[in-house]
Amino acid sequence: MIEPRWFIPELDDPDDMTAQERAFAAALSGATARLVCPGVGDFLIPAEHGDHGDDALVAGLSFIDSAAEHPLGLMDFGVHYRRGRIRGRVDGGRLHNQLYSLSGLTPSLGLTATGSVEALAERTAEWFEAVLARPVVLYVWLHDGYAYAARYAFGDTSETLVQCYSAGRAPSGQYDAVIAAGHVRGKGWLQTAGLSTPDLYFHIRGDLESAAIPAGVRPETMRGPLPGRWYE
Repeated sequence: MIEPRWFIPELDDPDDMTAQERAFAAALSGATARLVCPGVGDFLIPAEHGDHGDDALVAGLSFIDSAAEHPLGLMDFGVHYRRGRIRGRVDGGRLHNQLYSLSGLTPSLGLTATGSVEALAERTAEWFEAVLARPVVLYVWLHDGYAYAARYAFGDTSETLVQCYSAGRAPSGQYDAVIAAGHVRGKGWLQTAGLSTPDLYFHIRGDLESAAIPAGVRPETMRGPLPGRWYE
């Protein structure tokens, strides 16, 4: 039986990857073989195919909550690999979920390293392993017995991964008050980190013992429907 591996190139034209990109992908595939697990997807984008405005190979992973009502992508994270004249470099972090540029969101995911192809592959694999071990929790807010807001977050830092909010189900006046307090991104995307303490949480993945769950938030295992559109 062939064991599944991440970061195997799947290209119509082999010339779309440089020799250095192939070397890094092969080294990274070997270094991450022990990490392959359910609920995590991989992607590999040669610089030739990139829309991220950076001459770099992108190697990344996606958190997926397959137990949600509909499988839900929670976050893309990974590295940009560049080859310099003397040594290579990787810069890692949370990635834009369409362009795969380094988004700057979720500061705790930052990574910068230089070295040989093999050294960078090992360093990247160690970083992936550390991220995969971190606790991911789903916080839920209730009003009149119905969920009106929910947020997936890293349980150790409370950094938001993805969230949803239904103003129609929320307590009267809450949306305007939270927006007025500055908990907003873009054109009216309320940030649930600005809400009061959530009512309950679900452990999604990772080491829950390293999480800092707010006092009074009760654990649950059975989920009901969650409202609204998911956004970062």
